[in-house]
Amino acid sequence: MAGLPDEIKPLFHNYHPEMIDVERDAEWIILTVLLYGEWEQIEWAFRTYGWNRIEEVVKKDIEGMRTLPYVVANFWSIVFWGKRLPPPSPREEWGITRIPPNTLRG
Repeated sequence: MAGLPDEIKPLFHNYHPEMIDVERDAEWIILTVLLYGEWEQIEWAFRTYGWNRIEEVVKKDIEGMRTLPYVVANFWSIVFWGKRLPPPSPREEWGITRIPPNTLRG
């Protein structure tokens, strides 16, 4: 089990960092670093996981149960694909982001 480096641990202050595995928990770590990380922490993520893996995680988040806030997802969409996300609908903007969109349709 590969542990988090010391410079990343502050992002996971609510958890036991020694229990977090860099590979097993990669998706969660990537999203957390992209959301809360400073430049050096983001650089670590790209060195550790690579451009393609981080791009896949962001794409999965944007197309799925979006956990990244719109402004953060929009930023990374511009970085990876050179285009903005469509503006969120009022339901997306004010709704709970953890519920898959298909379950909201009646």
